[in-house]
Amino acid sequence: MWRIASITLAAVVLAIAGAMALFSSTPVTMTGDVFPDRTGIGIALPDAKYAVEQRVVEYWDDRLTPKTTTVLFSDDQMGIDHHRPNGTIESRELFYPQRADGTRQLKAQATIGIDGVTYLSDIAYYPDGKKQRDGILRTDKSYQIISFYEDGLHTRTTQLVGPKGEALFEAILRIDGSVEQMAQQNEKSFDVTTYTADSKAIKTVRKATYWTRETTYHADGKTPKTDFLMESYKTTASYYAPDGKPLQVREFTNWQMIATFYKDGVPSYKQTWRLLNKDAAKPEQVRNYRLTGAAVLDAEGRATWRVILNEETQLPTMIEIGGGQASHDMISTVTRKWYSKDGHLELVLVKKGEYGPEISRTEYTAADGIPPDEVPAYLREPVPFEVPPIPVPPQEPSMYH
Repeated sequence: MWRIASITLAAVVLAIAGAMALFSSTPVTMTGDVFPDRTGIGIALPDAKYAVEQRVVEYWDDRLTPKTTTVLFSDDQMGIDHHRPNGTIESRELFYPQRADGTRQLKAQATIGIDGVTYLSDIAYYPDGKKQRDGILRTDKSYQIISFYEDGLHTRTTQLVGPKGEALFEAILRIDGSVEQMAQQNEKSFDVTTYTADSKAIKTVRKATYWTRETTYHADGKTPKTDFLMESYKTTASYYAPDGKPLQVREFTNWQMIATFYKDGVPSYKQTWRLLNKDAAKPEQVRNYRLTGAAVLDAEGRATWRVILNEETQLPTMIEIGGGQASHDMISTVTRKWYSKDGHLELVLVKKGEYGPEISRTEYTAADGIPPDEVPAYLREPVPFEVPPIPVPPQEPSMYH
């Protein structure tokens, strides 16, 4: 009886459209009105949305538990599920569309654990029969996947996926076996490094919950060239010479940029710039800055001479001398000079230590005509730099940070 019914069904089921995932285990609704008896084989008519043309189920001796399920999809691919006597799926196969000679090339096959859900291994093939992918469940419950180039011999990628589907490791290889890119889950971040054909690192991107770090390298593949630490409230950008010594370090917030410059790896001077267009929060937007201050630094990065500028006139409003050592002890003196808008000296204070007692105070007015100390030209000059991907965070820093 079931042979006659199968021929009838093949003529009825035509062009059922839809979408179905590979190896889908869609629930089967048996056509009981066509097959009132419980025979060893039944045919189902799944919903058209799964793009299934027909489904044939062969049962175990109890006439209830599926033994094999054969599915013909609307694109002429064919899938076969093999069930255990308890009904769980033991293995799966998927075949390419039928060839002119009536044969089919195996597209993928998999073995499944006793729970009927967990994949133990899987293999996929190109249409010409060469291996495309090979996967296996490891003892630590992670799943290892190796994909191959079209020749079926050379490894293209190696992946490791955790028990919950999380990415643990991936290596992308060139056909010559050299590593093009490697990604790995570490304790605090997920790191992705890109390499040249001669296996030298080009760039590493590290992503964590609250920060991203992007590092590029010089030609040796080891010495950092740029290092951008992008946090939620600021971005710190460091730039290095080929010998590894720092050239400059810039700290970006959504209201200013502080740039520190080095000479032969030793702090030299610092500039402070105010961001004029705070709405420029996207990487492609140009940021406009105005110099608000500068400082000469000692070897420990302390300001020995600094100036605060009037943003409109760019004339000094305050010059401080000796602040570096004075901030370190209560013996050295610090001299601060304040100037009016037109640049004439108004007041001089000399203190012992940065926050110590006042030693002397001298008052001047514009009538005295004393011009401000000269600001070295290099302290005012902008220095080119590579803009980080996220140089200006969108929100103000937390008051509790």
